Amino acid sequence: MTHPLPAVLASLAGGLVVSVQANDGTPVRDVAVIAALAESALLGGARALRLNGPEDVRRVRAVTDVPIIGLHKVHNGTRNIITPEVGLAVSLAEAGADIIAVDATAEHLGTDFGLLGEIVAATGRPVMADVSTLDDGLRARDNGASIVGTTLSGYTPESRRGEEPDVQLIAELVGAGIPTIAEGRYRTPEQVAAAFDAGAFAVVVGGAITDPIAITRRFVDVTPGARE
Repeated sequence: MTHPLPAVLASLAGGLVVSVQANDGTPVRDVAVIAALAESALLGGARALRLNGPEDVRRVRAVTDVPIIGLHKVHNGTRNIITPEVGLAVSLAEAGADIIAVDATAEHLGTDFGLLGEIVAATGRPVMADVSTLDDGLRARDNGASIVGTTLSGYTPESRRGEEPDVQLIAELVGAGIPTIAEGRYRTPEQVAAAFDAGAFAVVVGGAITDPIAITRRFVDVTPGARE
């Protein structure tokens, strides 16, 4: 059964969410720089922000009232797992996150997706379940997620691999009646438009907007010097 979305999520309908994150060891991995990038994204028209870790959430919360999707990445030796513990979710909520993103994949949770409901109960915040397949999305919906994101498609053994966004997964999830945020490998306005055409509720764009290293590399890769 599909329930009405919490107001904070309903406000994202048809909008762009900008993910403002940076890897350790890069010049922009500084909380003040993250805040500046976040404010710049808002000036450009972003409807909401997606931020990693309570420190960044707290700093950005101080300068804006727009919805913040908070997450806490923990590397498991293979890939980053998104908010794998209730305590991490509570820290994000206390820092000011309005929505908690959680890794909701069979690779991580197996068949027991009860963590999602536990996080909702502990934080009083809606959960965005980051999934990789339709089955993940169905389990997430049945275990308390208010909305799902296609964030982890291509990052789990069960999901489709590819360089392009997984628009097919959006269509599958939406066809099952699941409100879906498109996320993962969105680099162009045309790809964002295609996600909305497939029924996406909102779209998240990250590095294509906020990662100057990746942005520069895409231009450098087509220069004669790079081909030598």
